[in-house]
Amino acid sequence: MKSPKQLLSKVAIQKGFFPSTINFTAEEADKFLDYVIDQSVLKDHARFVKMAKSTKNVRAIGLGTGRVMWPEAAFDSTKYQTAGTANLIALTSKKARGGVKVHDDDLEDNIEGEAFVDHLLQMIAKQIGNELAEAYYSSYATPDGQTPKDIFDIWNGWRYRILNQTNLVTGSATILDGRSASDFALANGYIAEQNPAAPYNWEFKFSKALKKLASKYKRLGLENFRFFVNDQLEQDYVDSLASRSTIVGDKAIIEGGDLKFGKVPIVGCPLMPTNLPVPVASGGDTTVDADSAAEQKVLNTAATDNFTVGDYVYVFKAGLEYKSEICKIASIQAGISLTMVDNLVWAHAGADAETVKEVTLDGADCMLTHKENFIIGLERDIKMETERKASEESTYFFYSIRSDIAVENLNAVVFIKNLKIR
Repeated sequence: MKSPKQLLSKVAIQKGFFPSTINFTAEEADKFLDYVIDQSVLKDHARFVKMAKSTKNVRAIGLGTGRVMWPEAAFDSTKYQTAGTANLIALTSKKARGGVKVHDDDLEDNIEGEAFVDHLLQMIAKQIGNELAEAYYSSYATPDGQTPKDIFDIWNGWRYRILNQTNLVTGSATILDGRSASDFALANGYIAEQNPAAPYNWEFKFSKALKKLASKYKRLGLENFRFFVNDQLEQDYVDSLASRSTIVGDKAIIEGGDLKFGKVPIVGCPLMPTNLPVPVASGGDTTVDADSAAEQKVLNTAATDNFTVGDYVYVFKAGLEYKSEICKIASIQAGISLTMVDNLVWAHAGADAETVKEVTLDGADCMLTHKENFIIGLERDIKMETERKASEESTYFFYSIRSDIAVENLNAVVFIKNLKIR
């Protein structure tokens, strides 16, 4: 059987002289996964694990948890045996499929042979890495019996886990609301805000997150932690430093390089969303009160007060997060239903009484956690199929890749929701 190196020559691709199925050896699969990792914004900011099989137990690194020293009279086998069992994290890979279109014009003329194969696989890996990173963050897994509709239905993403789950040993994440006066003195949702009244002090949301991080985690070294934000929030932080006319602000603009708050590096993640739903104070708020089918526009509701044509609404319920969806109102039948601009993606049962809430679509997040708290498992079982489209002067590469994710310690996360860009 020929390897990808033998099959993926430039001439073979442009003329279609290769079989439709390409099989990777273990070594080639490893190299391709390295390309996916290298193209990920999370490289150096998450723990990547290569899986030989669909399941793998990963040893936890013990982020601020557990004790290793005991009084002599209290030390026995239960101390270290219990710790060893609790420190295993199970990864079970799920399969995702996709396709990448490569135009002949994108295949550089001055590279051939193995360098060309590497160039091609890196192009494919970049698109895969981007999609996986977005899904790892934002997805909600469909339960058994429900058919996933897209890649966001395969895993329970990090955002879902942080906001909804609890670690049985250490507890849950610390959640702050960027637009809550209970959490911040300046609560307009910006990552950095200046008080308009004297003495015109500044508030940086990063600072409050660091104060909320438990001291037991800080002992691991703040330089090993990361602030994860959308790159536009990162730019807002740079702009706020610049506006202060300080040496720090000048350095942030002129020198560029790695950006930090205190000792903690800031990681700009372009695929972290900035259009998350944020509830409107005193806006429309009701529930689904009768069955509303998928693939049509009418959502039956218990009330229609305070909703207006053109409003965005968020349909959701704890435990049914996979069905949550955002819709725009096209018309209203008073007291009965809301008709949307587009078809509903999911069916919503009256018995579930899902919440229907008016929202704005300007929400963004910030996460503070250790750089190895997020775990990404990538299985070496990679398959690729090809289809030549001579009329388009391009080749389609269809691939399947198996992956899983985990968070070692939810309690080692401080999460700020409902931020917004300027």
